[in-house]
Amino acid sequence: MMEARTDRFTDIVFSWSFEDIFNENLYKNQHYFSSYEYPLLEETRAQVHSSMETIDRAPSAEVVRCEECDPYGPYGENVYNIKVDCWRNRFNDRGPPYKTLPGDLLIVLADANPETVSDLQRAGRSFWAFVSVTYVPENEDEDDIDSTLFFRVKASKDITHTSLFLVFLVNLIPNSRIWKALHMSGNLKIIKEVLCTDSVAQKNNYLCSETNDDIRDKWLVESSSSGLNESQTGAVLASLEMLRCDSKSTVQLIWGAPGTGKTKTTTTLLFTLLRMNCRTLICAPTNVAITEVASCVLKRVTEAKSNSLGEILLFGNKERLKVGPHIEDIYLNERVKRLGECLRPATGWSICFASMIGFLEDCVSHYHIFLEDELSNEKEHNGVSEMKDRTDTEVIKGKCKSFLEFFRDRFVSTALPLRRCISTLCTHIAKNYISAHTFQNMISLTERLTVFTFLEEPISNSCTKFRSLLGEISRWSS
Repeated sequence: MMEARTDRFTDIVFSWSFEDIFNENLYKNQHYFSSYEYPLLEETRAQVHSSMETIDRAPSAEVVRCEECDPYGPYGENVYNIKVDCWRNRFNDRGPPYKTLPGDLLIVLADANPETVSDLQRAGRSFWAFVSVTYVPENEDEDDIDSTLFFRVKASKDITHTSLFLVFLVNLIPNSRIWKALHMSGNLKIIKEVLCTDSVAQKNNYLCSETNDDIRDKWLVESSSSGLNESQTGAVLASLEMLRCDSKSTVQLIWGAPGTGKTKTTTTLLFTLLRMNCRTLICAPTNVAITEVASCVLKRVTEAKSNSLGEILLFGNKERLKVGPHIEDIYLNERVKRLGECLRPATGWSICFASMIGFLEDCVSHYHIFLEDELSNEKEHNGVSEMKDRTDTEVIKGKCKSFLEFFRDRFVSTALPLRRCISTLCTHIAKNYISAHTFQNMISLTERLTVFTFLEEPISNSCTKFRSLLGEISRWSS
């Protein structure tokens, strides 16, 4: 796992006292409108404050080993290798069990594990410090609890002490990334475009909007059933207009207070772009945000049945994204796994097609082989001498499946992996990689496989048409 180095943002958090954290007016008199820094710091302070209010339910552990790294080494001063006994309060109602991750902000206290804010403030009078986790060893077993007991931290000051306790507060990675983005060289140009400070940009935007009335009209019709209000619809329209603006690169800002429907608006925009066959990359500062948007877009696509899920791809750390059954169909690792099974030479789709075609073309011979095997087993079981005066027909009469029963059972067992394979291909491969004719044939084949499974008797002319359809689809990859 990569080393998460501290930065100016973490240093500011480290500088806070208890009084600062509990002071809701800490950044009140700062110039909010001249910088994005203070709102970000205020949001972080509020998160830390909120975590301290519920510190009795926060994950905590006792330090059993604390080794300081060489201050002249690559990690600098106040860096320690930590081992804790075990994490208490790992489980909660809001997510999976707690595991130590890079960027976790922990508070270090001496001699006691606080249960209330008052305990925390009293303990803080003697000794306390902030630490940020910078490194956690890699472990392939995600369920291995011991993998979260060893880690490296950067401390706000020297934490050498005889008895130490750690309490988890928040993870600083999302806000730290935003801080870094605000301080990237050249980023001011993007911010100026978002804020429309350039009159030329405003002029170009006006010219582009004039040439895209057809997009506006089309979108107004398509969005009539999406449930967006006027402001949300306007935000989507503005973004779509910028998409067709060839005069310059553009940035469109959609903003609003909590609860105003930013996620709903973004979902509608992404769904529309998907229907327009626009390749779109979606990024977010938190895994929760990206998972929420992905889930909403997936729901819209599933309900509309207008696009293949293969046109949507979610990638990232599975554990941090908290990928569950509701979005695993679009998760990269899951898609690779399922397509790998379907494309495997020995058991993949080509074998499934060949098995079904071979069975339908020669099912009578398959039945005769089945009868011979049954006869051989019967002779072996009862003894050849006992059966020498009896004909083969008498031996197997009334004991073997009829041809219809054999056909139905063998068909079901052969169709099951084929249906699964077709479903995988239809779900996980984008439609633009499959011709519309072939895709429709695959859907028709799935329906026929289901119908044939419940047939009371085989129909010869349907079998001929069925073999023809199978042969056509089996040539799809060539």
